Amino acid sequence: MKIITKQILKIFVKDYSKVEDPSVRAKYGALEGWTSVFVNIVLFIIKFLLGVSINSVSLIADAFHTLSDLVTSFVVLFGFKLSQKPPDKEHPYGHGKMEPVAALIISVLLFVAGIEFFERSFHRILNPNPSQASLMIIAIIFATLIVKELLARFSFILGDAIGSQALKVDGYHHRCDAVTTIFVLIAMVASRYGLYALDGIMGVFVSLAIMYSGYLAGKEAIDPLLGAAVPKETLLKIEKFAKTHDGVLGVHDIIYQSYGQTSIISLHLEVSDKEDVNKLHVLSEEVESAIAVAFGGVVVAHIDPVNRDHPLYDDIYQTISEIVNNDSRIKSFHELRIVGKKINKCNVVFDIALSDNIDDSFAQKIVLSVSNKFKTKYPNMRVVIKAEPRFVYNL
Repeated sequence: MKIITKQILKIFVKDYSKVEDPSVRAKYGALEGWTSVFVNIVLFIIKFLLGVSINSVSLIADAFHTLSDLVTSFVVLFGFKLSQKPPDKEHPYGHGKMEPVAALIISVLLFVAGIEFFERSFHRILNPNPSQASLMIIAIIFATLIVKELLARFSFILGDAIGSQALKVDGYHHRCDAVTTIFVLIAMVASRYGLYALDGIMGVFVSLAIMYSGYLAGKEAIDPLLGAAVPKETLLKIEKFAKTHDGVLGVHDIIYQSYGQTSIISLHLEVSDKEDVNKLHVLSEEVESAIAVAFGGVVVAHIDPVNRDHPLYDDIYQTISEIVNNDSRIKSFHELRIVGKKINKCNVVFDIALSDNIDDSFAQKIVLSVSNKFKTKYPNMRVVIKAEPRFVYNL
């Protein structure tokens, strides 16, 4: 299917390999959307007419499930078109989140359709009507199943290629339609042996499958709307880009917020406190520019000066490392600063990142524990520790 999809892309999408280009991305969405619209219109007509002709509630329900696919495909087309609008006064970061909004609308439509057909199918179980399909009709319905599965794979491939939740959710919808058609085929075969009640029973399974696909669609759509965490690989790439610049000693507190094709990225850069402030300003701009080119959007790099020339820096760093590594409640520490001219009476300042399973209410207890352990080795030093909130992007 991937080979066929690639050939289709070559025909209908110019420069199809440039998936980072918003115009190319929009063409991917249009290709998937209009292909789905055309296929679903044809399949709805076939299923509905055959369902009426043999008086099969499960097949009619499946036909309207296919019709709901048609509606969701229009939602995808609308969502993609709106998401490509440039930023404006009311939406300074663009309209990229319309894609997951479209996917969420799809999930609601699916769930409503599932509830409606559950009621109809349950009524058919209580009041079964004879319905019998010929082998020719069964073969035609089986062919529609194959078509829907191919359409689902087509949507998944395009969705993966451009990282679109809306296209992948539409793919789930198509696959769900293929699965529900299996239930319809079971009911058709059973009706040939006089098991007419199975038509309503399979209709119930079809409606449950529709509702389940609505659940999956909603789950896929809501994460980007709520600001789900980005993959660790993305954070590592950002860190790598920053550390390639001379003068960057460390990177922490990376925050990544996506607005479709636009991203807002902020990070803290640890630098030597001996460097000239103008030089550090230029460094921060160079890092911002490099990351912006690689990831798109807006990047803000905050400068954190650290003193690594202190005579006890390495010893203190090692001591803190041992404390942190032996405490499962702490993921890491960063931004170590040693302030003061007296070697044994300095202020030691650093941040700790708590493990994700630790409630923030325990932060102060953990800070006190780390401080006490540190002072067993350096009793004359003042320790200032800040516990980062959970789930902040620290590597």
